[in-house]
Amino acid sequence: MKIKKIREVKTPSRGTPDSAGIDFYLPKDYIQEPKTLQPGESVLIPSGIKADVPNGYGLVAMNKSGVSTKQGLIYGAQLVDPDYTGEIHIHVFNVSNQPQTIQPEQKIMQFVLIPINFENIELVDELPEKNTERGSGGFGSTGVF
Repeated sequence: MKIKKIREVKTPSRGTPDSAGIDFYLPKDYIQEPKTLQPGESVLIPSGIKADVPNGYGLVAMNKSGVSTKQGLIYGAQLVDPDYTGEIHIHVFNVSNQPQTIQPEQKIMQFVLIPINFENIELVDELPEKNTERGSGGFGSTGVF
């Protein structure tokens, strides 16, 4: 995947050669000093990165485990489509019960490039019957004995 930096920001990178996620950093020219997010507050941060997401793929935001567990900061909007050509934005929520501070150049989010099935959607009057163990059970229905 090809990327272009359009702000003063660290180049997205993998933590290790085998890391699935591509770490994105807070741009220095957007957040020039620490910014505090209050509990329940969200912010939409321009990443400083444009990406040429390959056809057949989507770039999906994932939480950084340390950021989400230690600071209670999680992602909101999460999918970059292959036909999107603008700057990627990072949508961050503070779900903790305390103010949380983010810093310039901090790793804030990771993205994973995943294959997408672009099969056509067809409207039908009826669906074929399927007998499955789960059936129509939803939310918490598996594992109930």
